[in-house]
Amino acid sequence: MDIVEILLASLRGAFAPEAAVYALAAIGLNVHFGYTGLLNFGQVGFMLVGAYGLAISVSTFGWPMWVGVLVGLLCAALLALLLGVPTLRLRGDYLAIVTIAAAEIMRLVYRAEFANDVTGSVYGLQQFANPFFDLNPIPSGSYGFGRFSYSDRDLWVMIVGWGLVAVVAVMVYLLMHSPWGRVLRGIREDEDAVRALGKNVFGFKIQSLLLGGVIGGLAGVMFAIGFQSVQPDTFNPEITFFLWTVLL
Repeated sequence: MDIVEILLASLRGAFAPEAAVYALAAIGLNVHFGYTGLLNFGQVGFMLVGAYGLAISVSTFGWPMWVGVLVGLLCAALLALLLGVPTLRLRGDYLAIVTIAAAEIMRLVYRAEFANDVTGSVYGLQQFANPFFDLNPIPSGSYGFGRFSYSDRDLWVMIVGWGLVAVVAVMVYLLMHSPWGRVLRGIREDEDAVRALGKNVFGFKIQSLLLGGVIGGLAGVMFAIGFQSVQPDTFNPEITFFLWTVLL
């Protein structure tokens, strides 16, 4: 394969549904580290609980898909609280240690044999996003030219995925240029100074972890929808470090 082929394949991938998922997850990580200075090395854990919250709700319990999306986001928020409450009062790398360990523990639990009836164990869950594709207004077929051709299903996921990226990016921009966001940036630079001004640093850190975690959960939801499948080993620790590469 020559360099032209490599570049064309890369350009095509830059607009693919997976790229929108990575962009969403990286925006959540940016809330954590870029704006607040929180070392989160387990963003893939938020993606995992978001994806499985949707998949389990629909496939295992038979709930409507929109309920599954809400469950996925709620699971991400709950995970943020469980990780943040015992660690965010501490300094240094405690959050990093807890988040990377929690993400890996959850991956192993979701793939365990005893969880087979709920999570599908190592085989995961499939075909739970049909209601999303039933809403696809794009006629069946292939669109584009040459290597830049996408199926109607991929195009529908791309439209929704990149639309969410735009909405979330604007939302985060507005939040970070508000008084609330300025406090987060102050915590990143010098949390003692922010605390001296009477701000509840712990509370703001929890809020930041919640916001970034829910955005990560939304990325997991879009991942599950785009692939119509979730499998625990997809959410391995290296995904988080791919997201750090995107962020940096």
